[in-house]
Amino acid sequence: MTNPHRRNGQQYLYFSQKTGDSVRVMDIGKDKPKEVETIKVGIQPEHLVTNRSKTRLYVMNRGSNSISIIDTTTAPMEVIATVALGAEPYAIAVDPEQSRAFVSCGPMDDGSIKIIDLSAASPVLQNSTPVRGLLFRGLAVSPDSKRLFVAGGPKDDTINDSISVYDITGSAPVLIAAVEGQNESPEFVYVNPAGSFAIASFRQGGINVFDAAATPPVLLSTVGSGEVNGSALSPDGKLLVMGYAEPAGGEGNYAIYNVSAIPLGTGLFFTSTYAPGPMTFSPDGARLYMISGTELVTYDMTMHPPEVKDHVTLTGPAGGITL
Repeated sequence: MTNPHRRNGQQYLYFSQKTGDSVRVMDIGKDKPKEVETIKVGIQPEHLVTNRSKTRLYVMNRGSNSISIIDTTTAPMEVIATVALGAEPYAIAVDPEQSRAFVSCGPMDDGSIKIIDLSAASPVLQNSTPVRGLLFRGLAVSPDSKRLFVAGGPKDDTINDSISVYDITGSAPVLIAAVEGQNESPEFVYVNPAGSFAIASFRQGGINVFDAAATPPVLLSTVGSGEVNGSALSPDGKLLVMGYAEPAGGEGNYAIYNVSAIPLGTGLFFTSTYAPGPMTFSPDGARLYMISGTELVTYDMTMHPPEVKDHVTLTGPAGGITL
């Protein structure tokens, strides 16, 4: 079987065109990233994730209310299934066992969490659980596949500063708790590889770290400020990169936080000529790939502060990015 992450010497990065209907495949195994394939999907593909073995790419088509599933082992890569959701999707996450995909869907005042069974020969929508009054943004599954973390909270005074935690050991998600944070508008949520911390980054700039194993999860530390336009957690779960849209237009303002130490300390702030956007780490954490407008920018994360290694022009604007 071919290695989908590195086939014929190529190593792949995927990004979508937010206003289009395609996913672009970049070979990043060479000195300079190069586009090698274009895959047609649904309308407005905004979020991309791969499974742990990198054999499948899941594309959230916000304009088509669907999920496209791409086989990354074939040449060329191809869509092997499209799952209709019947509602506008906001985010998608795949469990570590590669057997289920979780999708948060709107409208935001009457939404749902949908489960797609990936173990079937033809992936199928298995369950739809109403979760009335939640504002959905990010999703993350714990390493043991037992909990689902959702950036959002009950539709009341805490709607903008909560994360919700679900037990997903059964056939349908069961709400454990909606935990109040200390910042507004949760945008991204991550769980570290050890499953000990849940890390939420907020559009208004804060970072909240929760004890992910506690019932309910407990807020441990918070730090940060400024409107966020992108973030990424390193593969080892230790570093969180935040790209800020402030001040005055947000041209290249970034911070790196050590989220493995509690309480959180002061971030390493640095600037760049490139404005922040969707971003993702390389598997070894040595590179950060980011879409800035119509540029794919590669940062060398071994430098202190990080430095731009190279950049290539793309067809934008970008919706999502992943490896």
